[in-house]
Amino acid sequence: MEISVVIPVLNEQQQINTLISHLWSMNAAIEIIVVDGDPDGSTITVITDPAVICLTARQGRGNQLATGCQSATSEIILMLHADTLLPADAFDSIQTSIAQGAAWGAFRLGIDAPSLSYRIIERAVDLRCKLFTLPYGDQAIFATNIALQKIGGVPTIPLMEDVELARKLRKAGYTFTLLPDRVSTSARRWQKDGIIRRTLHNWSLLLRYLRGSSPEKLEKLYRLN
Repeated sequence: MEISVVIPVLNEQQQINTLISHLWSMNAAIEIIVVDGDPDGSTITVITDPAVICLTARQGRGNQLATGCQSATSEIILMLHADTLLPADAFDSIQTSIAQGAAWGAFRLGIDAPSLSYRIIERAVDLRCKLFTLPYGDQAIFATNIALQKIGGVPTIPLMEDVELARKLRKAGYTFTLLPDRVSTSARRWQKDGIIRRTLHNWSLLLRYLRGSSPEKLEKLYRLN
């Protein structure tokens, strides 16, 4: 089963080619789709590999992911953040989980910094996924193309698209799997804002969303001052 990797980007010129090389080095049957939220295509213009499908879409991960998924031709779609690297056998693990009956899933979170605080965050995310079937986008969520089409695709909302996607897939009754390996995602958000401040802010946004706040309102609060 081929896998389409959809990568939403905005101002990721410095690392996009490194990520693309990382994906190709895994020697899997994949299709890479990069969707730039900058109408001028500032990130996709630096991509040097002609095999990569480059698109633009209205800024916002939901819109960008929806655009990329609509263009994907594979049976499985993996939604990957530009600052996240996959474990070595990621594609084999995804294919095996789908063959065994899962329709969607994610990897465990791994943060590329040594502090014990990050290990605590990782374990808390593991628990959230096990208790509530609620992975976030930085865990490299994947799903069958059919399942995504059945629920109407990735929600085109400015924030919480990953949470809403998980809710829709759960509601539709699709089987979820949390794979044992960890992705390696950048610690830059926590380092920039402070570990405690960023974590509490993320929890606050999630609780507000689950209590009915609109994604549009929450998007304005997302970036810490």
